[in-house]
Amino acid sequence: MSQLEDLIQKFEEFQQACKSVLPEVARRLIEDLILHQQENPGLEYIYKIEIFTRKEANVNKFKQVILEKTGMIPEVYDSGTHYIVNYKLSLETLKELSQCDPNILEIGGEYIGNIGLKEFEHRYE
Repeated sequence: MSQLEDLIQKFEEFQQACKSVLPEVARRLIEDLILHQQENPGLEYIYKIEIFTRKEANVNKFKQVILEKTGMIPEVYDSGTHYIVNYKLSLETLKELSQCDPNILEIGGEYIGNIGLKEFEHRYE
């Protein structure tokens, strides 16, 4: 097997791992978060997280779950099937969010900034 074939195989294995561990989460969000965490492990990364649910989801209950997991109240759109919250994301939080309700169809998001831990602590000393 050539190095390129090996690279492709490992990438396919990574894609399968994403589907099995975080099936509702967009692979690009997982990739982006992992890349940021590997580049600068001492930073917290803020993402705009978008959660799409079935119409059957209880809006008030789901808002409460998001508040409990993130400490933030989400914006709600599309008759209660689209939730948006800006939050310091980690793989652990992403897993918790993806498993918090069976009505979740998809979780996506995009990077919007970071907070350096030392920089953050210094501002409030």
